[in-house]
Amino acid sequence: MQYTLHLSEQHLKSLHAYAERCRPYEAPALLFGRAEQGELFVTRVELMKNTLESTAAFEIDPEEEYRLLVEAEQRGEEMLAIFHSHPAPPRPSSSDLANMRLNPVVWLIASRQQDHWESRPFILDGGKAVEVRMSIEEPDTY
Repeated sequence: MQYTLHLSEQHLKSLHAYAERCRPYEAPALLFGRAEQGELFVTRVELMKNTLESTAAFEIDPEEEYRLLVEAEQRGEEMLAIFHSHPAPPRPSSSDLANMRLNPVVWLIASRQQDHWESRPFILDGGKAVEVRMSIEEPDTY
């Protein structure tokens, strides 16, 4: 199945600003919304603390993640994607690939390239990370 991650410019800017504030550590976030036949519409972004405070890995407090998942279910939302920043180019690392098996959602990976941030979404398909289409649009259009 082909996927498209629909994200507002405001959400993307807030993710990049958060990643900038967290540097040099990786900055995680959870993206919530609704899914319709491969179309993933992000309506809420939750910035998370990297409990590892690491430049090469991230971990989210499992109790906080659980609380947000319960809240999402009550709101009729799903967790659509996991965001995090990388010190290297925005593609999955070997540890990302292992974690993608445990969390089969889109992984949106950001990296600072020269003077700007670049984000690329991936999903695990047949054991390989496949890039997903990303559409930047305003939420009122979806």
